[in-house]
Amino acid sequence: MKDYLVIPTLLANTTSMTLSFAEIEAKMIDKQGLPELAKTYSAWWTKKEHSFSSAWAAYGYRVDKVDLVNQLVCFSKK
Repeated sequence: MKDYLVIPTLLANTTSMTLSFAEIEAKMIDKQGLPELAKTYSAWWTKKEHSFSSAWAAYGYRVDKVDLVNQLVCFSKK
């Protein structure tokens, strides 16, 4: 889960932001990238009971939209 903490870091000091999957992966510590499920199922980003989504939810962010075709995810501050 520590690699998903990069997302709140990218979102710091903003109320909303759209990030590309490539931007997120470029900042990930282990450089393994996002799992295939993140690139094929929008629910991967929005499920509240998973540890990865708790990484940004703990900092007060939520996912507003996932664009799998263009590989973008839109976050906003709750």
